[in-house]
Order: sequence, then C-alpha cells, then structure tokens
Amino acid sequence: MYPVADKLPNEIERAAFVEALALIGTDQQDEFYAFCEIGKLLSGYSKTMVSLIDSTHQCVLSGISLEPDADRSWPVEKSFCQHILADLEPTIVYDISEHPVFGKHPNVVSGKMTGSYCGFPIRTSDNLVLGTYCLGNDTPKAISTEVVSAVDNMVTKLGAYLQRQSNIQRDNSHKMLLGLKHAQEHYPELTLQDLILLIEFRNGNFKNANDLKPLKKLKLISEHEKLTDNGAELLDKLNLYDTSFASRKIDFTDQAAAFDALFEDL
Repeated sequence: MYPVADKLPNEIERAAFVEALALIGTDQQDEFYAFCEIGKLLSGYSKTMVSLIDSTHQCVLSGISLEPDADRSWPVEKSFCQHILADLEPTIVYDISEHPVFGKHPNVVSGKMTGSYCGFPIRTSDNLVLGTYCLGNDTPKAISTEVVSAVDNMVTKLGAYLQRQSNIQRDNSHKMLLGLKHAQEHYPELTLQDLILLIEFRNGNFKNANDLKPLKKLKLISEHEKLTDNGAELLDKLNLYDTSFASRKIDFTDQAAAFDALFEDL
C-alpha cells in the first residue's frame, strides 16, 4: 500500500497561496521551460518537471519528456512529491525501486516507473512550499553534490520568481480595485460595457464611431474622437498599462550626471 504523507502544519495557508497564483490547470510550458532545460543540462537526467501542489492536486506547469497526451494534473496522494514537501533539503533517490516509500508506488511496483528521482521543494523566502522541481532518469544515474547544490540554488530563484509574481498580482488587483472605485464615484452612470469600450478605444480596437456616444456624453472621449484628460485619468487609475518612462525633474547643473540619470531606468 502506497503511503500518504501527512499534511503540513501550515497546509491551509500554503494551499491558499498556491491557488491564488491561478496557475493550476494552465499550461505554462514556455514560461518555465528554461528552468527545466537548465536542470536537464546540469544533471544529465532525461526528465525535468516544474509543478505546483494545491490542497488536492499536483499540476505540471512545464516539463521535458512528457508524453504528448499525458495528464498534467493528478491527485497529490498519488505523487512522489507529496513526500518531499516537508523536507528542507532535496530528496535524492538513486533507484526508486529500492526506496522504502517510492518503491511501494503502483507504477514502480508494475515496472512502469524506474530509475532515479530527485525532488526539490519550491519555496518562498519565508519557507512556504509551493510545489516541486523534479529530475528523473529511466535508469539509475548518480548525481554529484555540486550539481544538486547548483540545481537547488536555481530552484530557490524559481521560488522567488513565483513569489514576486504573486506580489505583482496582488498589487495589480489592489490598484484595479481602487480604479474601479474611482470610476464608480466619479462616473456613476458608467456601465461595464462603457468601461470595456473605453479600454477597446485605448487599444485601437473600436470599429463604429457611433458606439463612442456614451463615452462622449461622459466626456471621456472628445467630439473629435480623442481621449480626454478625464478619460486618460480614468485609465491611469485602473493601472492597466505600464508607464514607459517615469517623469522626473533634472536641472542639468551637472550635465554628465543628468545625462546618466535620463537613462538609468532603461
């Protein structure tokens, strides 16, 4: 009988963080492929995988040597990775058939899964476990401590990347909420359709000038079909677009320093 790992003490917080990333169930093959390729090159293993684990499932975001029609998500109780979430150090298994836990997995017992397995917990800076970075090889293959250390350092950066993405999502969500509150307060007649139209106008996607009448009435679009100051302010409040250049005052007293300041953010 394949054993099920105990849940972590902070399981509710951990799973909530993972689910808030909104990556479970999505294909992030291109986004995380570089991490997979680096691990494969460092280790010489044939398979690598980046996965997240929520309260019930493990989901593969990106991987090398996955079968074309392979299931990218499965119950966490059926995975190897459930057993490494609580470990601070990587789990290195030369031959899974001889491992006291992994050797009991149905796929190992049947001979479907063979060889070596290395599991690295993906953690945030405050040790919240998000998922695992795995290496696999169909035949037993040794891996040096230097390579394990190098991969582990890369996985630390992967955790920091995911944490940064979470912070960006949270901040953007907060900013958009404030923008919607601004729209509701200053333009109570603005409908959701009007807001969509304003964004489409900003993106150059509107086709019929007659559709702009509601926005003209709200003075978000001018009679000459230009974005007004009010319209620009509303879009700015929604924080939908990145600012390419930050405005700054430079007195050019020191011309060399001022010139460098103009380009420091490029």
